[in-house]
Amino acid sequence: MTKLFIVAILSIYTILNLSGSSTINGNYQTNQQTAQDTTKYLKDNFVINKTKFQHKELKYLLSKLKLNVKSYGFVRGKKPGEIQGIFIYFEEIALIKIKMEKNNRVKAVYIEFEKPVSLYTDVTDLYKKSNGKWLSAEAAFYGKQLVKDIF
Repeated sequence: MTKLFIVAILSIYTILNLSGSSTINGNYQTNQQTAQDTTKYLKDNFVINKTKFQHKELKYLLSKLKLNVKSYGFVRGKKPGEIQGIFIYFEEIALIKIKMEKNNRVKAVYIEFEKPVSLYTDVTDLYKKSNGKWLSAEAAFYGKQLVKDIF
């Protein structure tokens, strides 16, 4: 009876993995095309036309995005205790980490601020609370920062 149970479990596991692998491959191609389209959209509308957004609050740039920011990461500044800017991502942070581990392309925009932001303000608390998710508190805090450059 136990052997039959184990065989049944292994059979179900194998079937699920086989059907799941074709879905993953199909999604990979779709995601690859989506990544190219997203990259082109971001480059054409924000990186190349960055002068429209420079010296304005980040919330202005965010209001022009047709994509939802889902996660972010900050970049430390030249001096200890400050950040120079943030990467905004259009995918969940867990997926970003997996892609980076596999050296896959990640859809992101780097926003450099005109003035560095102290890590001792809300930055550390915000990041700890959200684990890198872009929530309304992050949008409100970073939205006030002036954009120096976009990459």
